[in-house]
Amino acid sequence: MSNGFSGCSPLRNCLNAQYEVMQKALLLLTAMALLACKPESEPSTEQTPLSGRQIYTARCIACHQADGNGVPAICPPLKNSPRLAGPPGDLIKILLLGQKGPIVRDGVKYNGLMPSWKFDLTDEQIAAVINDLSIRWHPGAQPVTEEMVGQIREQTAGENLFPAAQESGLSD
Repeated sequence: MSNGFSGCSPLRNCLNAQYEVMQKALLLLTAMALLACKPESEPSTEQTPLSGRQIYTARCIACHQADGNGVPAICPPLKNSPRLAGPPGDLIKILLLGQKGPIVRDGVKYNGLMPSWKFDLTDEQIAAVINDLSIRWHPGAQPVTEEMVGQIREQTAGENLFPAAQESGLSD
């Protein structure tokens, strides 16, 4: 009599394998949902300016949550993130280019997909989001200016995804 787990021994290995498949399926569904909600247009400077908090609520809260604690195994927490404490260049690149895991923070592996916002948010809006995150979850971090975002946007114009944290020299 087959139980559908042929070749798996002990049962724990089977359950771990099923968990990994479910985790990958959830990651794929999350990425598909994020991409389905993204407009494919250039940033508009004629919109009413939004605060960093309003942009976070509209664009980031589903993955990183209102309290900044993220979604286990998929989206890392922004609260107490070393990214907010360090130089803002990598954080700006992540918002512009997006990032695909895995990222390990405090022994927890996150394997989500951060979408690129380079076509959706202006330099001013990206700076506002980063500054809001810093004020809430890492006071004293270096403020980000619209000009800083603009320079990095120009430098990374032909790039796609920002490499995972381990590849950029920062262990989240």
